[in-house]
Order: sequence, then structure tokens, then C-alpha cells
Amino acid sequence: MKCKEFINKLYDKVRAYWDYIDKERRDNLFIPVFFFVGTLIYLECISHLIIFNSIDSKIILPILFALPTGLFLSILIGISSPKFNKTITLFLTGLICFYYGLQVTYYSLFKVFFSFQTLGMAGDAVSEFGSDIIAAIKDNLSELIIVFMPFLILFVLIEQGLEFIKRKHKEQGVLGAATVFFHCIALAALLGFGKGDYSPYDIYHNTKVHDFSGEQLGIGTMTRFDLTKLISPRQEMVLANAPTIDWRVPTIIPTQIPIKDSKKSHVEIGTKPNVKVTVTPAPTPTPIPIDRSPNVMDIDFISLAENEKDDVIQALHEYFAKEIPTNKNEYTGMFEGYNLIMITAEGFAPYAVHKELTPTLYKLRNEGFVFNNFYTALWQTSTSDGEFVAMTGLIPVGTRSMYRSRNNYMPFSLGHQFNKLGIESKAYHNHTYTYYQRDETHTNLGYDFIAKGNGLQLKSDVWPESDIEMMEDTVDRFVKDDQFHVYYLTVSGHMNYTFVGNSMSFKNRELVKDLPYSSEGRAYIACQIELDRALEYLINRLDEAGVLDNTVIALSADHYPYGWEKERLDELAGYEIEPNFETYKNNFILWNRGMKEVVTVDKPCSSLDILPTLSNLFGIEYDSRLLMGRDILSDAPPLAILSDRSFITDKVMYNSGSGEVTKLIDEELPKGYVKGICNIIKNKFTISDNILRKDYYSYVFENK
Repeated sequence: MKCKEFINKLYDKVRAYWDYIDKERRDNLFIPVFFFVGTLIYLECISHLIIFNSIDSKIILPILFALPTGLFLSILIGISSPKFNKTITLFLTGLICFYYGLQVTYYSLFKVFFSFQTLGMAGDAVSEFGSDIIAAIKDNLSELIIVFMPFLILFVLIEQGLEFIKRKHKEQGVLGAATVFFHCIALAALLGFGKGDYSPYDIYHNTKVHDFSGEQLGIGTMTRFDLTKLISPRQEMVLANAPTIDWRVPTIIPTQIPIKDSKKSHVEIGTKPNVKVTVTPAPTPTPIPIDRSPNVMDIDFISLAENEKDDVIQALHEYFAKEIPTNKNEYTGMFEGYNLIMITAEGFAPYAVHKELTPTLYKLRNEGFVFNNFYTALWQTSTSDGEFVAMTGLIPVGTRSMYRSRNNYMPFSLGHQFNKLGIESKAYHNHTYTYYQRDETHTNLGYDFIAKGNGLQLKSDVWPESDIEMMEDTVDRFVKDDQFHVYYLTVSGHMNYTFVGNSMSFKNRELVKDLPYSSEGRAYIACQIELDRALEYLINRLDEAGVLDNTVIALSADHYPYGWEKERLDELAGYEIEPNFETYKNNFILWNRGMKEVVTVDKPCSSLDILPTLSNLFGIEYDSRLLMGRDILSDAPPLAILSDRSFITDKVMYNSGSGEVTKLIDEELPKGYVKGICNIIKNKFTISDNILRKDYYSYVFENK
């Protein structure tokens, strides 16, 4: 009853004040308020519609969070003289429209939301990829005009005589109280969608995943989180209650290494409880005992934790003390003493592999190790993050993880690992050597890094540069070494995929003229032909030098060709691909000519697993507990993690955005299985972030 009386009295006072002031003052007091609130609601709805092509029930949350934000901004435009208030209104409206337009354009180009954490690379992006940015603006021009409508409406209101008078303290106080009230309403509304993993409540209070915040809570709330992290990056490390159970399925594994003189043999490593081995008849060799001990180093995490004063470092020690390592297996040391050429291929995807047009890629993909369920996630900092995952075995959290690691101790990078063996690790890139600060980051990973501008000599000055020319200039630098490890980052496959905007597409245009695809589809394959020819040149030179049989080529993508709309991917695939998982399905090429049989791997895996898998194959000492990926060839339960924390195991596919669980097995799931995996993944993100933030490896290996 008291509450009802309070509301009635409040209403009477507001009504009395409304009747007291004249119409002109009412208009000048409230129209700016309605304008700012309406502008933010409009921008949240229209940007959501442009970016996601639909609006669902969760749009209510961006609208509710836009209300208090609009009210707060309204307070700012009533604090001074009409002239000053009008100037502030014009500035804020223009800035807000520009920012939402930036998010729309950025998402269309990179398929992720812009983050202020990336500001450090803004200069490089404008100078190096200005043409891509201009093209994106042109492609989104009509959408940008729609986004800037509030700014145009503001000019109409001013032309109609709207003045921005100074408000009285009581009026400002009412707006302040309304701001708090509607913010509380928005917070309460979070509960309407539950508290499950990656629900709006979980995203707001716990995980704060950047893209999820933008999609489910609105760009305004996402920006608030982003700026808060930028201003105060230090935060408490909170781990989810993840199970310590190892849901490993007992596996029957061959007791011998595959017979290398059998030309048609296939070893299939699947997600089922057994491994099928089909070999041509041959004398059975005496079984060799296989070392199945854990892939760990002599690290006493308990002792380290007991003697550590830093709370975060102590928690990390305790976490790794409980981690289950992966075991050595019949492939451990299979390539010990071999050379390794590791390649991150720009924009590479399965659609680039064509039996006639890219025969080298076709050969490499279908020989050696064949990974049928390999995934390449798209992370916040695109290529740099793609490199970071494959080269460090850690998850890039936020933005610019590779750059953040530039002064950290990174002992498990293959550059450092080969250097320890007395083998100089070299890295090459056919674009500007300072882009993404690779001159700092890649040297920190143990490589002598050479690129355009600091030693790489290319014949032509075009964009993107030629992968073949990079190979021609670099192979002689290492091919005669007793043993070598080389890392390549290619660039010929970079967007835009047009015959005008991509010099490699233009160069190879005649080779694809008869393909039954759109101009963009043909241009994509044309630029990937340059990668294929580069690999052909590399393999021929290795063969001429007599080292091909003793060399392993490991190639993976930095990301799928995200600059496209999905329709282009569907076109090249020949059917409508599933958007949440299949978009990220890719090839991991792991090839050695000395392998006379194909090893087929059906386990779900991802770029995160590349480093531990290669480390095991080359017999390198490493601690599997300290990496977020897993040795694909081990008996560890498979886990492919995407950037939005969706995942695939041998039992389920879990879509974090919708919460949908797709079972891949007939039997009942272990109790709490999906929730447990969700929490394991949350912890992996948190642990990766803190490994980077605290330079954790330097605490583990103090006598480095």
C-alpha cells in the first residue's frame, strides 16, 4: 500500500511540474532527452539488423541498456548555456553515429566487432590495407547513411528552433534517478534469459566475451566493458568449477609403427573406441614396446605453489598440478632428426584445393597425415591471432595476444625448441616486416625473422606480394644446412578477392577463366594458385638438394576467407554450408614424402593442437599440461574449441550462442558432460590470458 501511495504522489508531482512549465520549456527540456534515448535505441536495433540480418527476442536487452545510457548522455547536454549544450549535442551525436558506423563496417570486413584494444595497430591497418577499408566503406555506404540518420534528424530539429537550455538541478536529478532506475530494470531483465553458460546474465557478470556482449547486450554495453578493460586491464583470476574427471575412452592402439613400404595402407584414427588399421600383407615385425608415459617435464607445481607469494601465479601452479597430461604414443619421435617447414597460409581454406589447378596442395592434403575434422577458428586479431594459436598452443584472449607476448618467455615455441637442439630457426614473410610488430614478436619466439623491408628481396612491388618470389629468395638460405626449421607466413591469398584488388588473382586469371564460379570465386582460387606454385617450387628445391625425404611440411590457415559473405563460401563448397561449425572447417597439411601410407585422423581437432602434435612427432621435450591444445595423435579425448567457445568433442557439438547441443553418439552422455566441458573451456581462456598477462612461463622455468 505504501509503495502504491509513493508512486501516486510521485506521479502527481511530475504531472504538476509538467503543467507548471510552459510548452516551449517542456520541448527544450524533454525533446533532447527523447532524442538521445531514441537515437541509441535506433542505432542498437538498426546495427543489429545490418550485422546479423535478423532481430530476435534478445534485442530487448540492447534496448533496455540503451535507455539509461541515453538518459545519462541527456544529463551532459543540459549542464551549461544553450550554445555550449548544442555544440556538445552535435559532437556526441556525430561521434555515436560514427562509432556505430565503424562497428557495422568493421564487422562486415572482419566478422568480429571492433575493440579499442586494437588501436595500437590502427596506423598499420590504414597504411597497409587502406584499399580494403575503402572497399568495405563503399560496400556498406547505404547502411552507413541509415546509421547516420539521427545526425541528420538533429539538424532538422535545430532548424525547427530547438534550443538546448540549461536544466535546473532538480531536473538533472530526476534524469539521474531515471538513469539508475532503468539500469536496474535492464539488470533485472538479464534474469529472464536464465543464468546458463553464455546467457546474457553470464556474459554481463562473468565471461564478458566481447562479440557476445555486442550481440546479446548491445554495442553500447560491449563498449563499456571494452573501455573498462582498456583503462583497468588488471583483474582477478576466477576459475569455473570444472571437473577433474578424464572422460577418456579406452582406445585400442596399434602396437607397431605403420609399415612404410606399403603403398596403399591407411591408418585411421577415429573418435570411436577403436583404431582401424588396414595394411597390405607383409611380414609382421617384432613388436617394439611403445612408451606411453605422460608427456611432462620435471616440474613440481605443488612446491612452486607453496613458495609463491603472487596469488595469480600460485593459482596457476595449483591449476597445472591438477591438469591431466597427454601420453606419448606410437608416433612419438617419428620425425626426430627431421627438418620442419611450418607454414601459415593466408586465407587458406579447403576450397583452394583443386586437383588440376592446385595439384601440389591436392597432393599434400591427401597424403601424409589426413585430418578430416580439423577446424581453424577466427579470432579477434585475425592473422596475428591465427599465428599465435598455432605457434604457442595458447588461446588468444581479447586482442593482440601475439604482440602482448613479445617480451614474455615462450619456451615451447618451435623456434626456441629447435634452437635448443643447435638448429637455427628462421622465419620469412613476404609483406612488411613491422606489420603486427612481427619484428618483435617472432624474434621473441626464437626466429631469425626476415620479411619485406629487412632483408627479403622480391622481384615485384605489388599487393599482395608473391609467395613464389618469397620461396625463390629464401630456399637457398637454409636448404644446405645440416638440419633446419623454417617458418613461413604467406600473403598471396589475402583479400580482397577480385581481379582488380588482388595482384595474384590478376596474375593467374587465365588459369581460372573457365571455372563455373562468380568473379570473386575465381579470383580466390587464382590467388591460391600462387601458394600452390610456391609449394611446388619449395618441394622441387628440397628434392634437388636431397633433403625432401627428411623434411616435414606442416601447413595450416590463419583463418578462413572471412572477407566474404557466406554465399561465396556456399558457392565454392557447392552446397549451403552449416554456419556455426562448418564455416571454420579447414585442412591441416602434415606431409612427409617418406611416409608410404596415409594416416587418417577423424578426431575433432583445431589449430590449438598443432604445437603439441608437432612437438610429440619431433620427439621434443615439452609439458603437455602447460599448453591449451592437445596432441591429436595421443589417446587424449578430442576437443576442438572455436573463438566463441563453441566446441566439438567425440560426443557432442555445442553451440555457445544458442546453447544447442548436437549429440554425435547414440549412448547417453556422462552426467554433467556439456557443463563440464564448458567450464573446462572457460578455464582455458582464463588460464591463457593469465599466462600471457603474468609471463607465467618465466616463473615455472626460473633458470631459463
